[in-house]
Parts: sequence; C-alpha cells; structure tokens
Amino acid sequence: MLLVALEMASPCPPGGPLSFGSCASVRPLAIAVLAIATAVYVVGLSAVRAWTSGLRRRGVADAGAARDWYVLAAVLGVPIAPLLAFTLVSALR
Repeated sequence: MLLVALEMASPCPPGGPLSFGSCASVRPLAIAVLAIATAVYVVGLSAVRAWTSGLRRRGVADAGAARDWYVLAAVLGVPIAPLLAFTLVSALR
C-alpha cells in the first residue's frame, strides 16, 4: 500500500515514463483499477472459501484440501485480479 501511495504522489516527469502522480487522465483510472482489483480479489477468495466449506460439509474434502485450494486461489489471484480490473475499467470507460 505504501508503494501505491508513493506512486500516486509522484509527479509525471516531462517526456518521461507515465506516472500516476499529477496526470489528470491516469489518476482516476489508477484509483478505479485498485478499487476493483481489491473487490475482485476479496470476492474471489470469499467464493473459494464458500465452495470449500460446502465440500467439507458434504464430506468430499478435508481441512487440508480446503486450505490448499484457498492458498492456490490467493496466490493466483494476486496477478489475475489487477489484470481483470484493468480490463473491466478500460472497457467501461
């Protein structure tokens, strides 16, 4: 979170690479991508948690299997959630 805040506060250098700081058109996009990525990540992990709870309740999976699925979803969700969020925000613009 500190890295995101630092990037959001940095100014755009003239002629340099794009930074989220003072660029009026990029800042709303960056904020929307971060918000939607967070929501997608939390909803995805909640869905995996509900799914594995149902499997455990029916006796199909044990606690170790449920934990493994949750960890797999958490690890895979880190790169996927921002990409999906960027796609959604770009499509809705």
